Amino acid sequence: MNSTIINPVRHGLLMAVAALIFGALWAAYMGTHHEQLHGAFETQVATIQPTDKQHPMEEMSMKSMQMDHAHHSTLPTAHEHGQTHHETDTQVNEEQHSHSGNLAQDAMQRLLRGHIHFMGIGVLSAVLLLITAFTSLKNGWKKTLGFTFGLGALLYPPAWILMGFRTVELGPQAAEASVMWLFGPAVALLLISLLAVFVVLLVETFSLQKAVFIRQFFHSETGASS
Repeated sequence: MNSTIINPVRHGLLMAVAALIFGALWAAYMGTHHEQLHGAFETQVATIQPTDKQHPMEEMSMKSMQMDHAHHSTLPTAHEHGQTHHETDTQVNEEQHSHSGNLAQDAMQRLLRGHIHFMGIGVLSAVLLLITAFTSLKNGWKKTLGFTFGLGALLYPPAWILMGFRTVELGPQAAEASVMWLFGPAVALLLISLLAVFVVLLVETFSLQKAVFIRQFFHSETGASS
């Protein structure tokens, strides 16, 4: 096989392989530090939960002080008092809602997904870039796909790892929202790359390379360089 065929996507392949290496290293780290990580998350949970339980009492105390200074105000009914307490508990529960029933377990699962996505997206990117290298797409577009696939493979998995470390402190939903700045671009890069490869294969399957609006993206002859 002529090694020059993969030259336009070589940088993307390097990034895909780097993602596989990072995934393997992260799996090794989690395997050797599992107890330390889980213990640290459990400690965070134990620290946060008593603090959350104090919030309703602090609000009740503040309301009591306000009522003491309001001489002509009427006392809240038992229903209103219960409703306030319920709303506060609901807000705390929403902030710290756990998908598995244990915030520490949620955090560990998200760290593990970082490894899974490193390996899965790394392999997927490498395979699709090799397929792209053998198409008649112009080299400039192949290089572009090399960057989009490679960057997507390197950016998406760390978002899960960062989200895992923030899960206990912020809660699952807030932790997810806090990494959308990284999730968004990574997902966009990967989706655009996948769609582009699909369109290229579709065009070549039906021999549409010579169509007016398509031929500018493809070589007129197989093996020509751009």
